[in-house]
Amino acid sequence: MDKAGGWLDSPLITTILLPVLTFGAGVGALIATHVGWSDVDRWWRGLAGLRQVFVAGGSVAMLLVFGWLVEIAMPAAIRAYEGYWRGWLAPLARLGVRCQTRRRNKLSAFHTDSDFACLHREFPPLSDGSADDWPLLPTRLGNVMLAAERYPNDRYGLDGVFFWPRLYGLLPGALLTSLGTARTNLERMLVVSLLSAFFSVVTVIVAGIGLPIQVWGSCLVGAALLSFLAYRAAVTAAIGYGDLIRASFDTHRSSLLAAIGPEPPTPRESDLWRTLGQVLYRRESDSRDPRFQLGRGENQLRIAAGAAGLLAGGLLALLGLRRSPNQNRPRRRLAAARGAGRRRGRRRLRN
Repeated sequence: MDKAGGWLDSPLITTILLPVLTFGAGVGALIATHVGWSDVDRWWRGLAGLRQVFVAGGSVAMLLVFGWLVEIAMPAAIRAYEGYWRGWLAPLARLGVRCQTRRRNKLSAFHTDSDFACLHREFPPLSDGSADDWPLLPTRLGNVMLAAERYPNDRYGLDGVFFWPRLYGLLPGALLTSLGTARTNLERMLVVSLLSAFFSVVTVIVAGIGLPIQVWGSCLVGAALLSFLAYRAAVTAAIGYGDLIRASFDTHRSSLLAAIGPEPPTPRESDLWRTLGQVLYRRESDSRDPRFQLGRGENQLRIAAGAAGLLAGGLLALLGLRRSPNQNRPRRRLAAARGAGRRRGRRRLRN
């Protein structure tokens, strides 16, 4: 049971799969309402057992593929919810920026603790009383995330976007767990909001082919309301996530500085890394440092030894050819002397 509960609590199941299955069930209910529940039941009962398995399995497979596509599209969806709009959405983005600017100016006019906390957590920091330090985004979610990104730069002169991946690996396990939970909650609410908005579009499409108004009207209003509430919940989750990001830089930036080192990289270090790369990839380098000439020295030594061996072999062969005629002369003289002695012995016997 513990393993099953852990599997059901996994971020992929709760963030992607369950909302996608709910969305699929809602679309199926709309289609069944348009066709007629009795006709759908009659069609289902008319299928053979194997065909029912295939239909059910194909439906589940389509929902899983759709969930996989939703997971892939999540980074783009988050940027869209943050308000990074271009092209034909630019006029709408300017309108949203004006609304957010008025809201920030309204909060800046009051000096209560709650207003200051809301201004600090939901908008990028201000300096010197200027209201145009950082360009705002057209959505609340975008400004909340932008406020968390700009906090290290405003407080410590540290680029939060650049140094966050380097700091993340140095954070303790408890803080990483809290960050992961907050990020999962944020993404879950955005998935619910996105699928609810998409369900509203499907409702309008189905209404155009003859769905009763009391059905598609209630579905449209309910889906739109759920999308808005889920977005507001995502903004709340983003505020908590931003607070954890601020706490990470406040309490662990010294660990990041100690890991990276207070001194900037020098040209000598750059040359060292380039030389090491050459040695590891090619077993030689362009450096004159004798420590990095091992590969080249070994190759040159092997070539020189091979050349010396070939030269020595050639000299020995040449000396052998020169000495071979002189070595055969004594053998020829000995054979001639033996032949002459035999001829003299034969003459004496005849006489």
